[in-house]
Order: sequence, then C-alpha cells, then structure tokens
Amino acid sequence: MIITDAYWEERNLGVSTLEIQIENEDDINKIESKMKTLSAQYIVCKVPSLRADVTAYFAKHGYTYVEDMILVEHDLKEAERSKMHQRLYDAMSYREMTREDVEFLKKEIEGGLFSTDRITNDPYFDNTKASDRYINWVNDLIEQKALFYVDLYKNDPAGFVILQTKDAIIYNSVLGGGYEKYRNTGLGIVQKEQEIVRKLGGKRVETQVSSNNPGQLRALEINGYRTKGINHIFIKHND
Repeated sequence: MIITDAYWEERNLGVSTLEIQIENEDDINKIESKMKTLSAQYIVCKVPSLRADVTAYFAKHGYTYVEDMILVEHDLKEAERSKMHQRLYDAMSYREMTREDVEFLKKEIEGGLFSTDRITNDPYFDNTKASDRYINWVNDLIEQKALFYVDLYKNDPAGFVILQTKDAIIYNSVLGGGYEKYRNTGLGIVQKEQEIVRKLGGKRVETQVSSNNPGQLRALEINGYRTKGINHIFIKHND
C-alpha cells in the first residue's frame, strides 16, 4: 500500500489530496485499518483488478468508481499496418518541440483537448480547473526535462507526445493527444512514440489509458501495445 501526499493537486484543484495505490499482496485488514487513519478533501484510490475484496471495501465505504486505468507496453517491434494506416503513418513526421510549440499545446489544452479524464468528468471540479491542471503538469514536465515532441501532418502540427525515462531503456509516454484541427480525420491511429523511442535507443515504451477513452485504447491496440495491468480507480470527496 503506497500512500502519496499529492500536494501538487492542491495547487491544481484547490483541495488537499491523497493518492492510494493498493498492491496485490496487501492484506485487506491492514488496508481497512490504515484507511481509517487517513483524511484529505479528495482521496484517489487505485486498486489492482485482481483485488475484488478491496474493490468491495471502497464501494461499501462511500468511494465512487470513476474509471479503469489500463497500463500498456510496447516492445518496439514494427506494427503491422493496413494500407490506409501505412499511408497516414508515412504522411506523419515529428520533431522536438520549440517554445512556440509548447504555447500552441497550452492553447489546445485550454480549448478542451482532454475531455475523458476523471477531473474533467467530475462535477465537483469545473473545466477551468481541469485545463489548468494539465497546463501545470506540462510546466512541471518542462522543469523535469521531459522530452517533448510535436507530431506533424504535412509539416502542420497535428498532435504531441511527451516522454520520460529513468534509465534510457524503458520510456513512459506521459501525455499525448491529437489537436482539434485533425480530430475525426483518422490521424488518431498514427503513433510515432515507438519510432522516437527506437531512435533514442530505448527498448520499451509504456503508457496508461482510461477506460473512458475507448478510442485511444483502440488506437494503442492497433499500434501493437499489449495490456500489462489494470487499476480500478475510486474517488471520494470529503468536506
């Protein structure tokens, strides 16, 4: 059981926040005892899909299920693509983001780039807080020296991906998405992070996707990602 004081969320959302990660080997009785000692205005609990007993505990004690977070990984082997997918893939390129690219990304976020996450869909928070949260996250990733790339369709910005790594072997696709101009064009199935990571010398790329975003999950599957694990996400607001 990993308990994190998510202090950054107070800046983002205006509430004290705890994030609880349950692990497969955690004893249910110890979980129950520990949870009774915790307090925060907003509590987020992540429960491995195998732990039905913990899922039942949170449901019984006033926690609301909001999504599954699905962890997927890619071994960087070239994906098999349909002819249409290959044409789109070949039409796409990428480059490292400039300062202007980052500002463009922030404008896209303010315009509603992300619409399926648990903050955007939570009536407790307004959409301004949701977009501000992502912009703050982007600023934090800049400070952390994350790798920012813009996806280009015929040299026009069409999307982005942000990568992090601790060992230059496994890369985490932290954040990514397609821009408004190219939504509903089919470009959403094109993903360049595998190619980027190969060129960086990495061996694997991982990312997470919400069950509230089935289109992105399908795109990951088309590009050869495989499911590694699933966490059920429960939340609770306290006065």
